[in-house]
Amino acid sequence: MHELNNIRKKIDNLELKTDFAFDYYSKLIREIQNDYLHLTMDIDDNNVKNILESYTNISFMKESLGQIRGTFNGVLSQSKQDYKLLHRAIHAKGMYDASLYRFEATAQHDFQKKFQAISKTSDYLFMQQIIKQLFTHENLENKIDPTEWFINMTHIINQLYTLQQEQLQLIDKYIKEKTNSVTIALVINILFFVLFLLFTIWLSLKLKYDIMKNVKLLSEYKNAVDRSSIVSKTDKKGKITYVNEQFCSISGYAKEELVGQSHNIVRHEDMPRSAFKNMWQTILAKKPWYGIIKNKKKNGDYYIVEVTVNPILDQDGEIEEFIAIRNDITNVIKLHEDLEHTQEDLIFRMGEIGETRSQETGYHVRRVAKYSELLAKYYGLSNKEIKYLTTASPMHDIGKVGIPDDILNKPGALTPNEWEIMKKHAEIGYELFKDSQKPLLKTAAIIAYEHHEKYDGSGYPRGIKGEEIHIYGRITALADVFDALGSDRCYKKAWPDEKIFKLIKEESGKHFDPQLVDIFFEHLDDFLAIRERYHDSSSFMQEEKT
Repeated sequence: MHELNNIRKKIDNLELKTDFAFDYYSKLIREIQNDYLHLTMDIDDNNVKNILESYTNISFMKESLGQIRGTFNGVLSQSKQDYKLLHRAIHAKGMYDASLYRFEATAQHDFQKKFQAISKTSDYLFMQQIIKQLFTHENLENKIDPTEWFINMTHIINQLYTLQQEQLQLIDKYIKEKTNSVTIALVINILFFVLFLLFTIWLSLKLKYDIMKNVKLLSEYKNAVDRSSIVSKTDKKGKITYVNEQFCSISGYAKEELVGQSHNIVRHEDMPRSAFKNMWQTILAKKPWYGIIKNKKKNGDYYIVEVTVNPILDQDGEIEEFIAIRNDITNVIKLHEDLEHTQEDLIFRMGEIGETRSQETGYHVRRVAKYSELLAKYYGLSNKEIKYLTTASPMHDIGKVGIPDDILNKPGALTPNEWEIMKKHAEIGYELFKDSQKPLLKTAAIIAYEHHEKYDGSGYPRGIKGEEIHIYGRITALADVFDALGSDRCYKKAWPDEKIFKLIKEESGKHFDPQLVDIFFEHLDDFLAIRERYHDSSSFMQEEKT
């Protein structure tokens, strides 16, 4: 009893300190686990002790995976290794491994086989692969979607929860069998073994009391962890019946303002109502739903959370209520967006460097990017492809950094030998980025390499033709030539529009992709508007930068 009271005090302290640092929180969890496992050692019945230890270790395995799920979600949402989050994940992985070893040493054979089946699932193998790669700082071959990671990890946790419930049923069954055997012994031996039976009754009651106490302790521990998340409950009609303090703190609403309302009270206008249709279909089918949601605070600010919504069923299997558990990932999302914007800005600045060396302005790369974006949109590329093309197109002439100034800025015609040197800027640009694993830089490599290829195969550096030329190269080729012909260069004056349009039409199917030429003339006003907006003599670029 003294040890139980000490553990209860630690649980109470844990509830008060969930806002403290993650490392302190993990350390306290390990202390509680060790104290709890030490307490089970005092139970004399080896069967019950093994079952209870097995049940305990499954519980801590499940909670450790919850911590790994949250920390890795933060890591996968960033484009670089976050060693602080990885350090936290290592702590949780150590807790998981320790609990797994204890489980394997105490669990019955049937439960070990069931866990082995879980460990062979695609979800579990996926988890091990990602953990290995992130812990050994290996680059992931493909970007892992944080939502996919979250769903796969939750599948594993749910399977462990099912295994845990089966063990709890086994504990209850053992208690009933133990009680029945005691009752039979009392009837048979009442006259001859009174003292022995009294002792047996006392032992049985103590055993049952200790087990129930320990099960309740696990429940209290789970509640302590739950209180560190953003939690709400709703009835079957979607009306809020409960919110915790974390929900009130992040939303800015008081409990009285939230209870009785629907979650529309915190719905952000960026989240259309149709986005929640799938959620309701899923949870009404008595299945959990996972997703990332942008919410609106009372003061108008926003926050982003990853959400798990679980239907709670009654003893007849009917939905009684819904519980939603959220983790705040606002800072992670904002950091990811900041990194993307920084990467895009650096690429644009590098493109300007290439143009500056040939005594041209950054307006050229800006216009080429905008022309490319327009052509890609009407050609039917996906939003992701359009973004990569638009962002990387300023790098089309980055290879000019490797061309000597006397050739690059020669006012007159180039000699054949000089022209061969000039053409190498396409290969130089390609060599700069070809080995990158980043999709954006791979796009830049393609554009630098192929934007001087021609549709009929007469271009350089490889002389490929038609659709052998990547669509990124075909689009940038038209955008670059249109802008170059209409701009003053060190070796020529800008052409009039009529002459430019005539050449583009004549080169359809020769220099340029005919489909892109058709798009260009169908939306000519849009291209001319871009040229006017980013004209070399305008002040728009300076205004945009400031």
